[in-house]
Amino acid sequence: MHERLYLGHLLFFVCFATLFEGYDLLIINLSLPHLGTDFGADSQTLGTAVGIINIGTIAAFIPVRMADRYGRRTIFLAAIAGYTLFTILTAFSVGLYDFVAYQFVARMFMVTEIGVGAIILTEEMPARWRGAAVTAMFAASLFGGVLGSTLFPYLVDTQLSWRMLYIAGGAVLPLLIVYWSRLRETQRFAQEISQSTATRPSFLASFKQMLVLLKSEYRRRVLAGATIWFAVNAWSSCCLFFFSYYVTNERNWDAAAVSYTLTLAYSLAIIGYVTAGPMLDFAGRRVTAVLYFTVGAVSAYICFTAQSATVITLAYIVVLGMHALWPIAATITSEIFPTAIRGTANAVVNNLLGRTGMALAPALVGALSAVLGSVGEAVALVTLVPFACLPIILLVVQETKGKELEEINS
Repeated sequence: MHERLYLGHLLFFVCFATLFEGYDLLIINLSLPHLGTDFGADSQTLGTAVGIINIGTIAAFIPVRMADRYGRRTIFLAAIAGYTLFTILTAFSVGLYDFVAYQFVARMFMVTEIGVGAIILTEEMPARWRGAAVTAMFAASLFGGVLGSTLFPYLVDTQLSWRMLYIAGGAVLPLLIVYWSRLRETQRFAQEISQSTATRPSFLASFKQMLVLLKSEYRRRVLAGATIWFAVNAWSSCCLFFFSYYVTNERNWDAAAVSYTLTLAYSLAIIGYVTAGPMLDFAGRRVTAVLYFTVGAVSAYICFTAQSATVITLAYIVVLGMHALWPIAATITSEIFPTAIRGTANAVVNNLLGRTGMALAPALVGALSAVLGSVGEAVALVTLVPFACLPIILLVVQETKGKELEEINS
């Protein structure tokens, strides 16, 4: 009973921290039109800025990788503290350059939090709850979106305008203080360390251990993981970062209409997450991934090419629901590597390789929008990327449903 109570607290804390990761992802979407006005930036400049910020998700490779050296608990708590601090600092930006700098670091810590959080839940939760627990963590980001879209018209109407959105992002700090001493290291990692007789290598030497991923037994897993994460990141970044800019500047929506649509969409998108958890654990990882990638790409294309506000709204609800691709990808890539290199492997396939999609796609949208004369049309083209990874999922991804981690990696 005591252990079950701890797992309940663990899931709550991880989910609450991830809620603010979702909140921060949304508010840059909401802030773009205001940033363009305040800092005198056009769509191409803003697209480049978002692309640079998202390079921070690649930089998260370093702290996520360090979870195999310093432990899941230490890196997870440090990441929450880091993204809280730099989210608040963003509110004090005086220009686009320091805004990008603060958000670059904040995004690095946010991605670290969500990456290590998925590893913690994967290692601590029983096999029958593993997919559902990771899905619940990512679903919490939806509530961050609901929170942000609900508060948006009230906060942006204050004297501080969009800056209030970032000040409000510091609300996770009190809970971080409460859980700082309560969060334990995962049992699997603690056991791995206790059974290891080798001396820990130096910080730089530890990075050479990544070469283990080039072994024949891991190559296919690295290919599958990197491809999935690249597609998820490219598709998601375009859908999230440019929606507000698109409907505000190309469909002439006001702040109230944007707030209403985002609140409705984030609220109903939970259906996609609630469905993904059982599908992962009962239908399997591959079937679930293929279905969500396909529906996600089609719905995004419709959303960013439609003229009708009703069609755009309905399509965006589906788009956000298909963002359950995040827990689907996290579940797959957290399971297929052994405990000793799980942090390193996820850092490589997600942050170092996969997150290039989040850095390149917004910049590509900005460049295409200059050629096509439309952000919406540019986003619609880029969000078709998921179709390219479907053969990899079907032919390379190992099915892991219902298996213990030790069985998968035996």
